[in-house]
Amino acid sequence: MANRIGAMVVIIIISFLTTGCWDRIEIDERGFVIGLAIDAIKEVPEKGSEGDSNNKKKRGKFVVTYQLVIPSGLKQGGSTSGVAGGGSKAFFNMTLEGDTLTSIAAKLSTKTSRAPFFEHLQVVLISEEVARKQGAFADVIDYFLRDSEMRRSLKVLVVKGDAKQVLEVNPPNEKLPVKFISSAAENTRKSSRMLAESRLGEVHEKLLKRESYLIQVISATKDMQDISIVGSALFDGQTNNLIGIIGGKDTAGINFIKENIKGGVVNAEVDQQLIGYEINWEKRSTRVDVSNPERLVFHIHIKTKGTIDQSLEQLDLTKEETITKLEEGISKEVKRITDHVIHKLQKEYVRDVFDLELFLYQEHYPTWKKIKDDWEEGKKLFSKAKIEVTVDTEVQRSGSILKSERSR
Repeated sequence: MANRIGAMVVIIIISFLTTGCWDRIEIDERGFVIGLAIDAIKEVPEKGSEGDSNNKKKRGKFVVTYQLVIPSGLKQGGSTSGVAGGGSKAFFNMTLEGDTLTSIAAKLSTKTSRAPFFEHLQVVLISEEVARKQGAFADVIDYFLRDSEMRRSLKVLVVKGDAKQVLEVNPPNEKLPVKFISSAAENTRKSSRMLAESRLGEVHEKLLKRESYLIQVISATKDMQDISIVGSALFDGQTNNLIGIIGGKDTAGINFIKENIKGGVVNAEVDQQLIGYEINWEKRSTRVDVSNPERLVFHIHIKTKGTIDQSLEQLDLTKEETITKLEEGISKEVKRITDHVIHKLQKEYVRDVFDLELFLYQEHYPTWKKIKDDWEEGKKLFSKAKIEVTVDTEVQRSGSILKSERSR
């Protein structure tokens, strides 16, 4: 009896040790999905009813395009428009439609020879049409948050036009369009008009806090050879719907106010001459007068350092008066940019994406507690607040700082 019991114990232990990889899928059997584009279904007339606008057939809710890697295409040297040196593509796109993203993903597994694998997903592209539909954007984000294969670091972008088109671009220097898109989304050091990349985890935090927020905007060029990532998509924190597209210059204004400037150029006019000021450094300080909670006054001071990148005439940067004019002209332009976007967000959208409410919560909690329900809704105190911006510019050249008496 003791021998039997011992044998049974050994069998049980072995069964536990040998079942650890029961669901393992070999790497060469996986279908690596690296990019995903989500569009809205277009209603089409039923057969035989062309021209009858009242007789429509709805085929589903979403159209999803998946970009999958072809490993053999990546192994070969050289690449042009996704085609490796030996002539084979490094990726392929597959478009499916359905009522839910879960059902569409399940359908994908029946259309490919390799099991879809999403842990290497880098980019999710959501069309402007989907983002504006009631509840659609929240449903999309919820799907990615619930799926255990999805990483919170994946990038989320809103597409002007059809999202599918962006996955079909033919970049000359990358085998994979998604790799090209992902890298371009991080190039904020060269453009002040780009929003910092929007990641799934950060979007989730905004959803939980019910705060209004911005997401990067992308579009494909007409020749399908390039993309443009300029501007931002504004989302209502209460409904999680897209309510507006913010242009590139206004996005730069938001970046200045939030201290998100990492680089880029500001064009300013000085003595009727256009100059380009390349930003190397930015710092912002904020204070607020809370004596009247229903009429808060914010004072935002922005300081920048940079170099003259371009000028239509030769400037003598050794002259103090020249430096003074340049600094004053650049400061005036930065203030004009910030004042314009402040007015737009206060009066047109009544949405605080400057994190001013967060500043109140951190620095003036009693005041925040009084007004938190009336900031964007109710009395809409955000639209009534006074936001004063001052700008101090410092022009640098060849490693030396030339400062005016005003800025010393």
